Amino acid sequence: MADTGERPKKTIEAEPLIIPDSFEGYPLNYFNLPLHYRNDLKSVLIPYGVIQDRIEALASRIFDDLRIGMPEQLVCMCVLKGGYRFFSDLILKIQNENRRRSDRSLPMSLEFIRTRSYVNDQSSNRLEIIGLSDLKTLKNKNLLIVEDIIDRGVTMATLKKEFEKFEPKTIRVASLITKRRKDKVCVFKPDYCGFEIPDHFIVGYALDYNEYFRDVEHICILKESGITKYKVLIS
Repeated sequence: MADTGERPKKTIEAEPLIIPDSFEGYPLNYFNLPLHYRNDLKSVLIPYGVIQDRIEALASRIFDDLRIGMPEQLVCMCVLKGGYRFFSDLILKIQNENRRRSDRSLPMSLEFIRTRSYVNDQSSNRLEIIGLSDLKTLKNKNLLIVEDIIDRGVTMATLKKEFEKFEPKTIRVASLITKRRKDKVCVFKPDYCGFEIPDHFIVGYALDYNEYFRDVEHICILKESGITKYKVLIS
């Protein structure tokens, strides 16, 4: 049979890559890690290279979804601080799609906000949102919110409601990670997700514990002793 030159169209999965409960991560001695954190980490759950490959795939899927019927600008909203690495790498890879695709492109603008709901290893009941003062320009715009991790989903559900007040045309959410909670039901599902993980306390790749561990390249499981060591005393 003659080769027609056609190739099967690849379909990039928007749903997360599921990491099973039975997987406890890779041994630390197979990776380069900061010496000052080695005794605090249990294992590497997701290596840096795997993170990058998955983000590249998500960028391709987002580009394909949003460039169709959306000639107007896409507003990409980064949730700081933890989301900055995922956001930066995701935007870079979408820009790569813009450069290499000849059929259509996706114009983007970037915005940044901060939220705070975690103290130590618990999610507090109060959500503090910083940076909403100039967001009236979101009206009738297409919005992509980029977050590092969705745990219970309360923070993102609240955040989305806040953005809806500004009447954007569409709101989509991309999260690098979602958790399978044993004790709580997740109330929010992102449109795009990199990984679904067991109920471990994780750090690295800009995910922090009381502002520590952001400088670890891989996503790692934190030891109980590490949680105790870096715990903030609340008076």
